[in-house]
Amino acid sequence: MRRGWLYLLIFALASWVALARLYPTLIPGIGETLRFYPEAGWGLVLNSTLRTLYHSLAGFLVAFLLVGASILLALYSAEFKDFLSALNVFVQSVSVLVWTIVFIMIFGVTSSIAPILVTAMASFPAMLSAGISSSENLLERYRPLIALLRPSRLQLYLHFIVPGTLPEMVSASRVALGIALRISVVAEAFGSAGGIGYQLVYSYDLGVKAGVFAWALLLIVLMITLDQLVLGRLEEWVRRWYW
Repeated sequence: MRRGWLYLLIFALASWVALARLYPTLIPGIGETLRFYPEAGWGLVLNSTLRTLYHSLAGFLVAFLLVGASILLALYSAEFKDFLSALNVFVQSVSVLVWTIVFIMIFGVTSSIAPILVTAMASFPAMLSAGISSSENLLERYRPLIALLRPSRLQLYLHFIVPGTLPEMVSASRVALGIALRISVVAEAFGSAGGIGYQLVYSYDLGVKAGVFAWALLLIVLMITLDQLVLGRLEEWVRRWYW
């Protein structure tokens, strides 16, 4: 795994150097890009990173709570379960651009609510699909035991579905959080007073090519770090504990 990341790093750096030499007026060099951070100010870099993390994690948490509540309510009503299936298809069918514009119109350009809700709408389908499918498989697998114990729906949810679907939900959360980071940047670019997406578009508007690549590089490093050092290890730990 580490060797694969080393090969990828070598390939990315070699491609970057080659493109910078082929298109020197369009593609900044590695040194020029890295010098942008102290020139822009480390305070701005840290503030923008934390703001993007806030938008991403808050939107992910909203989606996660909605999925948990939806799965619980689906146990009480078959009609609501059918509604969830239709809702999932509908949410996936609406472009992120549409969500962004609508929420910015409602909450304003400088509000953090818009990027948070856009992120939630983008993360919701991945986790809902995993939650519904894994809970259905779990109920089918333990149907005789459930018939014997006759738990209430709340007990069924707390003692069967929540622990039983944990590995699948952690895996889906890993995907959803990656989506959240990417989408929050898009929402910030359209209507936010800060964040990596806002700074990236701001650099583009000013024609600061080193800034565009620097903010894009920061986002990539942030996503890989979260995925490999936090979410990947959390998923491995949950699966070891579960099995």
